[in-house]
Amino acid sequence: MSNKLIMARQPIVDLNNTTIGYEFFYRDNEGKGNFTDPRFATSSVLVNILNQVGVDNSIGDAKAFINISGDILLTDILYNLPKDHFVFELAADIHMGKKEIANLEQLHERGYVFALDNTRFDENYIGNFGPILPYISYVKFDTVQTDIESLQKNISLFDGKILIAQKIEFQEVFDAYKDMDFQYFQGYFIAEIFTIEQNRLDPKHLGVIRIFNMLQSDYQIEDISKEFELHNELTLQLLQFVKSIPEFDLSGSPSVQEIINRVGTDKLKQWLMMIIYSRSSKNVDTSKSQYSIMVQNRIDTMQGILTKLEASKDGKLQEQARLVALLSLLDDVFDVEIETTLKAFDLDFEVEGALIGRKGMLGNLLSIAIAIEEGNFATMQDLLAKMELNVEDIEDILNKSLDATKE
Repeated sequence: MSNKLIMARQPIVDLNNTTIGYEFFYRDNEGKGNFTDPRFATSSVLVNILNQVGVDNSIGDAKAFINISGDILLTDILYNLPKDHFVFELAADIHMGKKEIANLEQLHERGYVFALDNTRFDENYIGNFGPILPYISYVKFDTVQTDIESLQKNISLFDGKILIAQKIEFQEVFDAYKDMDFQYFQGYFIAEIFTIEQNRLDPKHLGVIRIFNMLQSDYQIEDISKEFELHNELTLQLLQFVKSIPEFDLSGSPSVQEIINRVGTDKLKQWLMMIIYSRSSKNVDTSKSQYSIMVQNRIDTMQGILTKLEASKDGKLQEQARLVALLSLLDDVFDVEIETTLKAFDLDFEVEGALIGRKGMLGNLLSIAIAIEEGNFATMQDLLAKMELNVEDIEDILNKSLDATKE
């Protein structure tokens, strides 16, 4: 599996050419949009936005328009997503049965926003989607498939909705929909589809399944957090995810266990199910990626030196060291500026100082771990000397790190 993720988006603009949102599209490892399972495609896009690229880098202040299938609508996944960032487009082939309508109504009441995609006027379509119009905010029309005269006759069905014309490729088409009071526009005449390519760090499938099953079986939070600590890829994705959700309290440099407690087991299960549906962990190569090795080495190095300093009994310091190692990797793996991370996490002074200016004991530990990664042994020795240690004191840590790098 490629260590790069590929995702595509196309701007949606208003009459002033201001981008109000992006429609996101699934892409496979070769950059193609081929898929047979809509639930898989939707979940993959959501995992990429929330867990890997991040809301700030992929959406910014705009809205993400995401296509969803009936299968996704019937899951609990949507309840776990930040509603202020997303508009969920209902595919034209969804059958709106009693369960689908009831779930849509409940989501709407909680503030989630929906759009009709590829809207039509035929009797079957209106009969299917008519009952849910009170829960719809946006209505999208495919300009290639829509007959203008039919649109003019039937547009009153959608009074009060925000109208979006998509697949606009010519000035004349743009002008025609503008004259019919459409507010938003999308298509190659406006802007081409843009491909996002970024490092990916997928968790092992069995680890995701195991933690999900532990949550289902009501394991103690302590046991679940210990299992999380065996899967740094998953923990990194969790950190990326929670900093996109305003309701989560991330103050005080929380440990993995504290983050799990604050997220709650129900939302954690929904989040893991999104990863399972996306299959982003399904076919991961059994060999460790360079980033998996890097994050584990940083944790092992920092916590190992604390043990040498007989600071291992200080549980808070050990957890702070783990958090510093993990957050420092958000920048390297997911191209997240550390300042963005600090805005989302109200970190302890010691943790923030370590990440920004390599200050204090934690900053020194992080600098040592990075010096080992870079093979800068002179710098490593100088940093160890500040802690009254030498290479012989951490020889076992150093050998372990070097062996892991060769794997």
